[in-house]
Amino acid sequence: MQEKPLNSRQQQAIETKKIIFDSAIALLDEKDFEQITIRDIVKKAGVSIGTFYHYYQTKLDVYYETYGFADEYFKTTVRKEVSKKKSFKEKILLFFEHYSLYNSKLTDFDLTRILYNPQNKYFDRNVEDGMIPLLKEIIQGGLDSRELKSSKNNDEISLFIMICVRGHVYHWCTNDGKYDLCSAINEQVSMLLTIFM
Repeated sequence: MQEKPLNSRQQQAIETKKIIFDSAIALLDEKDFEQITIRDIVKKAGVSIGTFYHYYQTKLDVYYETYGFADEYFKTTVRKEVSKKKSFKEKILLFFEHYSLYNSKLTDFDLTRILYNPQNKYFDRNVEDGMIPLLKEIIQGGLDSRELKSSKNNDEISLFIMICVRGHVYHWCTNDGKYDLCSAINEQVSMLLTIFM
C-alpha cells in the first residue's frame, strides 16, 4: 500500500517540529540542560510558546524525540547492514556496535546523559518497527538456527541484553564518557552471549 503524499500543511508541521528539536539540541552546546528553558528553545527556533506546546508538553519531550530518529536509523541503516551478515553472532555484535555508536557519536554526549535517567519511560516504548523489533528479529533468527541456546524466550533474552547494555551506557555517562563505549559494549555483548551460546 502506497503512502499518500503529505499536503503543504502537514509538511509545514513536520518542518516546524524539526526546527524546535534542532534548536533544543543546539542549545546543549550553549547551556547545561537544567539551565535551558522553553523560552530559550522557542526564541532560538523563532516560534511562539503556543507553537511549542502544540508539539510538546515539556522540554524533556523535545529531547525524547531522539527515539523516533533512532528507530528510523535502526529500521533503515542498521537493518540493511545486519541483513548482509550470515551468523547470529555477527548480526548481534553489529547491532550493538551501531547502538553504542548512536549513543556515543551520532547523539551528542549531553543528550545521551539527558536520556539516561530513571524517569525516561521511552526505554519501554512499544513500537512496531525500529530498534527493539530489529533486535528481537536477530535473536529469533539465532533461536531458529540454534546458534542461540536458551530456555528463555525471545522477549526475555532481548530485555535482559538491553538492560545490561543500557546499564553500560549509563555507566559511561556517569564517567563523563572517559572510555571508548563501542569497544566496551562489544566486549560486554560478547561476554553476555556466552550465557546463551
